[in-house]
Amino acid sequence: MKLPTLKRSLLCATALLGLGLAELSYALDLSTAVTRTLKQSPQLALYPYYVRASEAEALQAGLKPNPTLSVDLENAFGTGDSRFLSGHELTLSLSQVLEMGQKRERRVDLVDRQTAEIQRDYEVKRLDVVANTLRDFYQALRLQALIQWNQQRLASEQAALKVIERRAQAGVVGQADVMRMQLRLSKSQTQLLSLTAQHEQALNKLASNWSALPDFTDVEGTLANMPALPEQAALNAAISHTPDYLQALAKTRIEEARLALSQAESKADMTVGAGVRRFESNSDLALVFSFSMPLQWYDQNQGNQAKAQAQLNASLAEEEMLKQQISVALNGLRAAMHNNLAQSQQIESQLKPVAQSLLKEVEQGYESGLYSVLQWVDAQNELFAIERELIESRYAVQLQFLELERLTGSSLNADHLSQAADKE
Repeated sequence: MKLPTLKRSLLCATALLGLGLAELSYALDLSTAVTRTLKQSPQLALYPYYVRASEAEALQAGLKPNPTLSVDLENAFGTGDSRFLSGHELTLSLSQVLEMGQKRERRVDLVDRQTAEIQRDYEVKRLDVVANTLRDFYQALRLQALIQWNQQRLASEQAALKVIERRAQAGVVGQADVMRMQLRLSKSQTQLLSLTAQHEQALNKLASNWSALPDFTDVEGTLANMPALPEQAALNAAISHTPDYLQALAKTRIEEARLALSQAESKADMTVGAGVRRFESNSDLALVFSFSMPLQWYDQNQGNQAKAQAQLNASLAEEEMLKQQISVALNGLRAAMHNNLAQSQQIESQLKPVAQSLLKEVEQGYESGLYSVLQWVDAQNELFAIERELIESRYAVQLQFLELERLTGSSLNADHLSQAADKE
């Protein structure tokens, strides 16, 4: 192979490798993750079948009873004038059951309310699926922050190790100081491997929300972009409009429709009919009419009515109980979010600057012999622990705000969402 050809081949291979690495380093943003979940989530794929089944039930509920064709043959195969078919009477009639008590309307109303409940169930399931995707997204974002934090820790410990090795070579400190820092560095390297493996698992779990393998190596965003604390009045106003509460209301309406249908079924149906009778003896024809209706001496549906009433009362009680539970949950989440926001602010504005100043002072003092390696290690530990605590508190704020929006089923912080949309 000539040299120019080899050079061109190497350049092409380098270019392809660069393209491959660019594809492998793709970072997934939040909106893309949600879009993929809504389009490909296996948990939402069954909903169209439920809708079709509900449509079939609505069709069935609206059907009227079919008419009945009756043929009666009388005075046949007897004796005398009625022997064989000489004096028989043939009656051809058509009868129709008339449903009383608006049974058909009540059946249709029940199916309509069940269809509305299916829609509510879908909305709740949709929120759950999206919320689960967001939890997995924030978990991946948390691990990325921890990996970055660990890398900074490694850089700090490697720099410290070089200083200690230089002082040990000069005979100022013992080899034990070098070994102590090497041990800390090895532990940090092991922790980085663990965090990297956890991050890979988190990406797989995130992609499983849309039944796929990850085609990305990172997620896009930062935990530092924290939402504002929702107002208490906004949460209180949202209780009666939360998806879970509206779902409970839909169930109550179904029980009301069941009770109304049970009451309608207590009304006896009538059967009316008309026909033509032919007398074989004289070939005359006559019209015949019929009417039948059960005697309602006893209500044969009173047990079903009592059951429907009890189920309605239970649904009403569950509705009120759920409202109280939602209120308690919202208040608890808001209080926890308030604490974590305050903690994050305190760490960032007060604790972290002090820890950084302490570490800088000990680093400088170590080289002049004012501080020992143990004091340097302690100062590093203080700063690293504070930085990790900041990451965890920010992560907790994101999850708590997510749960608040999941419970209320609405956006509670337009500014936060607009900032996220701008980044996406």
